[in-house]
Amino acid sequence: MKLEMAKKVRHFHHFFFALLFFLATRRTHQLEHSQSHALLKFQKLLGYPSALSSLRTTNDFCNIQPTNCLTIVCYEDNVTQLHVVGDNGLSPLPQDFSSDSLFATLGTLSSLKVLSLVSMGLWGPLSESISQMSSLEILNISANHFSGAIPTQLSLLKNLQSLVLDDNDFTGEIPMRVGSLQDLAVLSMRRNFLSGSVPTSVINLQTLRILDLSNNLLYGELPGLGNLKNLQVLNLENNTLGPHFPSLPAKLVSLVLRNNSFRFGIPSNLSSYYQLQKLDLSINGFVGPLLPSLLSLPSIKYLDVSANKFSGMLFSNYSCNSDILFVNLSSNLLKGQLPSCLKPGSKVVALYGKNCFSNEDQGQHPPTFCQTEALAVNVMPHEHNQRKRTTGKAVLVSSMGGIVGGAFVFGVVFLVVLRVSKKGSVKAPEVSTLEQATSNKNDKDDEVETPRTVLSVMENIIGRVPKPNKESVKTLARSMVAHVVKRVNHRHVRPARSIVEHASSLNTARLLTDARYISQTKKMGASLPAYRTFALDELKEATNNFEASSFISEKVARGQIYKGFLSDGTQIAVRSLKMRKRHGPQTYMHLIELISKLRHPHLVSSLGHCFECNHDDPSVSSIYLIFEFAPYRSLRDRISGSSGEKLSWAQRIVAAIGVVKGIQFLHTGIVPGLYSNYLKITDILLDNNLNVKICSYNLHLLAENKIMVGNGTFSSVVKGNVQARTEDGDKNDVYDFGVILLEIILGRTILFHNEVGTLKDLLQVSLTTDEIARRSIVDPVVHKQCSDESMKRVMELCVRCVSEDPSERPSVEDALWNLQFAAQVQNSWGGDSIDTTRESTASPAQ
Repeated sequence: MKLEMAKKVRHFHHFFFALLFFLATRRTHQLEHSQSHALLKFQKLLGYPSALSSLRTTNDFCNIQPTNCLTIVCYEDNVTQLHVVGDNGLSPLPQDFSSDSLFATLGTLSSLKVLSLVSMGLWGPLSESISQMSSLEILNISANHFSGAIPTQLSLLKNLQSLVLDDNDFTGEIPMRVGSLQDLAVLSMRRNFLSGSVPTSVINLQTLRILDLSNNLLYGELPGLGNLKNLQVLNLENNTLGPHFPSLPAKLVSLVLRNNSFRFGIPSNLSSYYQLQKLDLSINGFVGPLLPSLLSLPSIKYLDVSANKFSGMLFSNYSCNSDILFVNLSSNLLKGQLPSCLKPGSKVVALYGKNCFSNEDQGQHPPTFCQTEALAVNVMPHEHNQRKRTTGKAVLVSSMGGIVGGAFVFGVVFLVVLRVSKKGSVKAPEVSTLEQATSNKNDKDDEVETPRTVLSVMENIIGRVPKPNKESVKTLARSMVAHVVKRVNHRHVRPARSIVEHASSLNTARLLTDARYISQTKKMGASLPAYRTFALDELKEATNNFEASSFISEKVARGQIYKGFLSDGTQIAVRSLKMRKRHGPQTYMHLIELISKLRHPHLVSSLGHCFECNHDDPSVSSIYLIFEFAPYRSLRDRISGSSGEKLSWAQRIVAAIGVVKGIQFLHTGIVPGLYSNYLKITDILLDNNLNVKICSYNLHLLAENKIMVGNGTFSSVVKGNVQARTEDGDKNDVYDFGVILLEIILGRTILFHNEVGTLKDLLQVSLTTDEIARRSIVDPVVHKQCSDESMKRVMELCVRCVSEDPSERPSVEDALWNLQFAAQVQNSWGGDSIDTTRESTASPAQ
């Protein structure tokens, strides 16, 4: 009896555990099916891009190995993080792509906390269905082509802590309800076409730490931000904000108001911002005395007040913060003596030209110039009284002037809208960015002003309207500009028919007149012709029909490089790329426009492009990219090569400065910036005057360069998940520069990645010992030419650049400051001197 009962109990236990196992596996299967179904539908909606190819090879999505393109993070069988980095739309989305369906699908991932969809070519309005993703804490959809207004439904994401909408085509105003996101710490909407004023509701974001609205069309006064006690970074660069200096919290670490419409004076309490490390007030209209105490703020490292109308006297005994690295006082009305802490020989990189300092170089005006100009920007007392007496008489005249001015504004904008409305009726879905839509130009009759240009015209006109009617005219102009923006953003584009018949689709005049490129174009001088579209017959003639004698190399999987001569004698390099997936010309135009901006003294600059299309097939079969020809030797040849004259220590520092300035332009001089450029020392060329030229960029049309490792060189491969790659793109280039700097210091060829760690340890040990030990590891060619202080500074910078942790690597600006300091130390040492006049005339911000 007992034995039978024991058997029954044993069978019951087996059945009970089997039932539990069945129920558990059934529940897990349902969860996995729900999650996987959403991810597979997400992949289908995007047209099965290569970035998501790993979703087709496994059903265990939570254990997919992170790649540079895709990272999925799970917690308890729920997807909590989804990071995707695409190819910026080179693989076009399906014709029936819908952001509504996309975000509705992602909304079924109920536990999703982090969503990052970067450079995927997503276009159209941002769907209101994004409000379904109620658990989101971080949203990053930067570097896409989203257009239209930012939906107010974003304010329903109450858990949102970081909102990044950078590098899109959003128009309209910033939603007022953004202030309801009470947990928001990061709000970044830079490089869009947002207009209107900054909403007053931002003062409610008490947890906000970073606010970046730079490179938009914002105007008007800023709301008081003084109550945002946690705000550390404020960047409003390249807008039309002003004219009064805003109320700000005292704990700011970085404040950038560059290139706006701020006028009047700056508040005296700016001297109490003890945590401020970067202050950029350049290219505004500030007047009044400059506060000398800004130089001695406890944390200040970067100060730029150039291109204003600051006045007053400075004296040589004024002190500077011991950690300050860069100061730009140029193009103001300052008199007296330059503080001794800024004079050559100090560690500070200081620019102070176009002032009235006594006995100083860098091109000073006579003292009377600053006195006269300072008086001109202030209203004299008798003038002020005179205006009071004549105010009554001027009301009628002013009113009439306001009416006439308003009518003129209306007429100008009406003509622009009329021209926009007359455009063609065939829409190319691939052309989704506002800048692309406004840059198409077939002949003079097809020119269309961009919203930025229209806004500039409006501001010039408004400036002439008498004061009593100025605000009413501004209101009229702004509403009309908003209408122009809307019309331009939705206008239709004619399809290209023949690359020979039409001129460039890029508006070269706009590129050259845009304020972002004027300074760079002037520095290049007239040596480079304007960017343009080339005809295929023209390239065939230049290269003798691409014959073998013109062939230079085949450095990429699908590209060949030829040299040639244009009819005017200009020598060019032509890179031929065969397109495996053929699309119409408009598919590639946003990439071509980016390439057209690659014009800088430290880059092998672009000259033009050409599409090869068959007459019976409008799709592009080949793309030809035309660059200036660079028959130069690589930096490696002049450092560790087996023959030829080697660079001196001074020349090596100048070359390193040129490399950093080239990297800086790739990051900040074009929009969007180019990061993770996989730089190698063989990509750094030197012309006959030893000027540096970088010949490799991270362009999607040249993506094969990323994985090519050859000619005894290597490039850093970003390890870890896609978020690290996205966030640390600038630091990847810093690492590559560190490897180049390592070869510059040691004078030996570095072939393998595992050598970097060993050589880095060698530098670190030498920094803790004496000068003899340091000189023993430096390239014997230069070890007697360099001062110990200069050598130490370059070694320390190199060690930081090749750090395994990206957060420990310096910024590009920091690297530039350290190299310029090393150059100044070398000069003061009196050995192998460095001519820094050419290298120090431009601020790092350029």
